[in-house]
Amino acid sequence: MIDSLQLPPHGRIACRKCFTSVAEIEEIEQWQVVNDPSAWGAERPEILVLGFSKGFTQATAFKSGAFEDIPFKNMRPRLTEALQRLGLLATTETVQTKFRATEQRFAFGSLVRCSLSRLNAKSGKRECSGQVMPKAFVEPVRKVVQRCAETFLGKLPASVRLVIMLGSGDSYIDGCRKLIATMTGKAFRSINDVAYQTPGVLWIHIAHPSGMNGYFKPWMAGAETDASGRKLLQALSALAGMQAPAVVTTVQ
Repeated sequence: MIDSLQLPPHGRIACRKCFTSVAEIEEIEQWQVVNDPSAWGAERPEILVLGFSKGFTQATAFKSGAFEDIPFKNMRPRLTEALQRLGLLATTETVQTKFRATEQRFAFGSLVRCSLSRLNAKSGKRECSGQVMPKAFVEPVRKVVQRCAETFLGKLPASVRLVIMLGSGDSYIDGCRKLIATMTGKAFRSINDVAYQTPGVLWIHIAHPSGMNGYFKPWMAGAETDASGRKLLQALSALAGMQAPAVVTTVQ
C-alpha cells in the first residue's frame, strides 16, 4: 500500500486557519502572526528540519528574492556543520542545495509555519528568538502553535524517520515535548533530555545555528563536562538507537 500522506509541497502554503479576516497580519495581545507559511524540499522526506518560525532575516527575504534563498538565510554554514556533526550530511555535502523542489531526502520548515514575533514592552521592539520561543507555549499565541503543529505535524508521511528541532534550550524542549506528547497520546516515548519518539519517528533537539546562539560552539565540541556538549552526546546516543523498536509508554 502506497502512503498517501505527504508534507506541504515546496513553495508557499495556502493556509489561513489562524486568521480571522482577510488581513495578512493577526494581532494576539503582544504577539504578531504574519501569514507567510512555506515549505522547502521533499514532500515525502526521510528527515524533516524545523526551526521555531521565520526570523526577521528570513521574513524580510520572503518579501523579495528567490524563494530557495529564504530558509536559514545567513546561518546555512552552521546548519551544515550541525547536520554533518550528527552524521546526517557527508563532509562533502552542504544544505545549500537541499532547499529545492527536487530534493528527495530532506524537508525544511518551522514548528509554526507563519512568522511569529512578540513585542518587548521595555524596548518597544519585536523579538522572534531566544526567550520568545518558550513563551509561545504558555501565552495566548499557544493556540496558533498547537493548531499549526496539529495541521502540519499531526500525521507525517511514513517516509519520515527523523525530525530535527532547532533549539536546545531546556524550556523550549519542554514546550515542544509536551506539545508533541499531547498530539500523540499514549504512543509517546521520552528518550533523554533532547530526544523523544512517536510511532516510527525520532525527534531530536539540536543547537540552533543562528549566529546569535553562543551555545552553538560548545554544543559542536560535545564535551561531557559542558551542559551544551552533553546535549550533543545525547542527540548522538538517540540517533544510534534509531533502529531499536519503539516502546509505547503513557506520558504522565
